[in-house]
Amino acid sequence: MPQVTIVHYPQPTRRDERIQGKFLQLRLDGEEYLLFAQSSAHHYHNQILAQFLTDRGAAHRWISKQELELLDGRCSVIGGGRFLADAHRASLELWDDSQVYGRFAEEGLAAKIAAAGDIWSGFRVSIS
Repeated sequence: MPQVTIVHYPQPTRRDERIQGKFLQLRLDGEEYLLFAQSSAHHYHNQILAQFLTDRGAAHRWISKQELELLDGRCSVIGGGRFLADAHRASLELWDDSQVYGRFAEEGLAAKIAAAGDIWSGFRVSIS
């Protein structure tokens, strides 16, 4: 099974009871990433992408306050959505789709999250 690397903005702890926000699914240098950003960190999918690209030194630029241009050919966005992680229920819910990047690829995603070794790896993942 292909691996996925999970990145959080900011990094949660198991003590975080309920976390909600938006997420992006993308590929960089042939590796798949899931970027989870709490609502307090980033309100829009393009802000999550800009943070990740900045952290990785991947070329991009803001065309306007709402529009981000991806200049690095090593990176492609698969899609995005919204999430709710509940530590008490050990659950991670994924739904919706990004207005800019479309829907994430659902197939095999729950298994990839379980195998990622992330803080949410033991959570029950539901996708709607």
